[in-house]
Amino acid sequence: MKSRIFNAFYIFLLFITTQVVSSCGKLVSVRTPQDLDSLSIQTYIIGAIVGLVMVIIAAIISNVIKFEGGANPKDPGKRRRWFWILMIISFSSFYLYNKFLVTPTISPNLYSKFQTTSLIGSAIALATFLIVGFVMSKMFSTGKIGNWFPSKK
Repeated sequence: MKSRIFNAFYIFLLFITTQVVSSCGKLVSVRTPQDLDSLSIQTYIIGAIVGLVMVIIAAIISNVIKFEGGANPKDPGKRRRWFWILMIISFSSFYLYNKFLVTPTISPNLYSKFQTTSLIGSAIALATFLIVGFVMSKMFSTGKIGNWFPSKK
């Protein structure tokens, strides 16, 4: 049952991601405040999607890392390290995307307003990654993903 839910979830995320990427390929110049408002909303939504995609990548990487036996296994640390590395990558990659691909399409008089939007969108990607990652870690506390935020026993 869980695998069907996750398969449907992955298909849904893939569909949303392809829609966002196809709409992002059309860089439109932003000249008016109304255009900037529309771009701001798109930036926030894409930030959340980037966070979701990166947490899915973190889950895939965590499941690929094999369990190590013995008294002092190192695999939980590897999973946790990859989780935090991907969190940093999600924030920085989305900020750099906005800085180098989106910002040049904005007129100079609206540039400063978009800088705040860019930071908020990156923070949304970061918050989405952390919240979804924490929830997944607690939902699957006995599995490999449970190593992201281990419970103290």
